[in-house]
Formats: sequence, structure tokens, C-alpha cells
Amino acid sequence: MKNKGIFLIAHYHMKPRNPTQTFKVGYISDLDNVTYDESINITRGLRNKDIASSGVIMNLSEQKVIKNGFHSNSNFAELLEHYQKGYPEYINPLIAQLYPELLNEAKVNVPSEEKESS
Repeated sequence: MKNKGIFLIAHYHMKPRNPTQTFKVGYISDLDNVTYDESINITRGLRNKDIASSGVIMNLSEQKVIKNGFHSNSNFAELLEHYQKGYPEYINPLIAQLYPELLNEAKVNVPSEEKESS
């Protein structure tokens, strides 16, 4: 599948809250004892490897959720809001370029770049 849209791809990695307790039987099976690391990639195009290994895939060009294995009952707007809060320095400038009309509605906060005077 060749798709040249712009995608947000999120990966989630489970790890124990207290690694010194993993010797206990059933420690990891209790969800209160695990936490998740989240990492995101912004990419043009989507590979089969991305689909297989990611937890969430969002097509930012078409405003669609392709895969939602982590926040399973969230829609595009809710997921985008989550990633905007966690990664504003990456997401907001991209959203401002893709959807300039959102800047006028004050839904995207893009920090203005300070220009150096010569």
C-alpha cells in the first residue's frame, strides 16, 4: 500500500513500575504494576512495518485514524489533542501548516519565532 500522506505513528513499550519486584509471580499481569513509554514519529508515507509494529497510526492529511490499539475508543480529535498536549513542539507547527484555518480559530498554539535584527 503506497500512501504519501502525512502520518503520526505512535509506539508504546510496556515496562514494570518497580523493576525490582518482577521476580514475583503475576507481577506484570497486574496493570497497576506496569507503565508505558510512548514515542511518536511523523512521516510521509506508511510502510507495512509501521502498521505491524505501532500502537496508533493517524493520517493527518485526511484526518483519519488508521490503527488505534492503545486508546481504542478515542476518535481522531481526541487522539490529536492527546498528542498535542504531549508533543506540542512537534505537532503544533505541523498542524499549522496542514490546517491554517485552525490558527484563526485559536485551536493550535504555534510559538512565534523570534527574528534576529541585524
